[in-house]
Amino acid sequence: MHKAFEIGPIRPPSEADSLLLRVTRNCPWNKCKFCTLYRKHQFKARPVADIKADIDQIAQYRQNIIDGIPENLYALPEEMAQRYLHIMRWMSCGEESVFLQDANTVVLTYDKLREILDHLRKRLPNIKRVTTYGRVDSLNKFSLEELKGLREAGLDRIHSGYESGSDEVLKLINKGYTKALEIEAGQKVKAAGIELSIYFMNGAGGSALSNSNAIETADVVNKVNPDFIRIRTFVAQRHTELYEEIQQGQIIECADKEKALELKKMIEHIDGADGKLISDHIINLFEDVNGCLKTDKQKMLNIFTEFEALDEINQKKYQIACRLGMVRSLSNMSHLTREQLGTIDSYLQKFDTEEEFEAFLSKLLRRYV
Repeated sequence: MHKAFEIGPIRPPSEADSLLLRVTRNCPWNKCKFCTLYRKHQFKARPVADIKADIDQIAQYRQNIIDGIPENLYALPEEMAQRYLHIMRWMSCGEESVFLQDANTVVLTYDKLREILDHLRKRLPNIKRVTTYGRVDSLNKFSLEELKGLREAGLDRIHSGYESGSDEVLKLINKGYTKALEIEAGQKVKAAGIELSIYFMNGAGGSALSNSNAIETADVVNKVNPDFIRIRTFVAQRHTELYEEIQQGQIIECADKEKALELKKMIEHIDGADGKLISDHIINLFEDVNGCLKTDKQKMLNIFTEFEALDEINQKKYQIACRLGMVRSLSNMSHLTREQLGTIDSYLQKFDTEEEFEAFLSKLLRRYV
């Protein structure tokens, strides 16, 4: 019997309700200076036959659940029980979507991707959306006609970690491609009718490149007009090249507040795009910065303005509350208990310097990445 179908280590937060299908293992680039997720693992494309066997197994598990088999998950081997639970959760969410893992499924050839998508749609005809990660350089190897073919086969959305639109920042973080290639890939994906979800890492360039990171990324958004811009505030993780360069003083990291205001600058420079900006991660200082760039731009900017209007002490109180997980927006501050406010004050009194305060916030943030 084919072993229990594979599930990889990560997916976007927006794919929390998706069925996870592992098509490739790990990352073919694996050189970004901010990431450790796949660093100790080699990339490997799974054989199409194995992926199709996984799809067949998923379809069979799904049918077993419908038929009431198995009735006792505790009697199954642990891995098989986990897979049943994964499918049951997916079914309870309406069987809306499938996410193809791992980091860059579109590194496969057009023919292989088409075969996988055709089989997936045939065996699981109820799914409404198929999504995946895709690097810019891999997307650019496809012609527009091939991307249209993948859309026709059922590929609905591509998540792509642009991180920045600044060539200087892209080089600093060793992303492996340029702003021009981001624009080319994004425009082709959109022209093919595939939804595009890109990621912006505010603060990734440090203080020296903060302005470039904001303005050049806004320029990419203006030229590509992605369907979604998802915010991932830069956090220097231990054991990464960027962390070491920051520790050695080669890069001056933006303060926590500066990273948020860099996002404000990017939004200010977006003009004409009508996609959605989504702050869907706990590492962002303002998780309520969400909305349509065409109709909600000012509403989003007002959140930053409200924060900037606070005095320094109250700004820091909000930052501490946010990084402790007590609040997710400024409006939540009024709901804090007396005990929580006391905890915030006690932390605030511990810091004699700005460096100590920022180090404390960074330590809290690293818990979430």
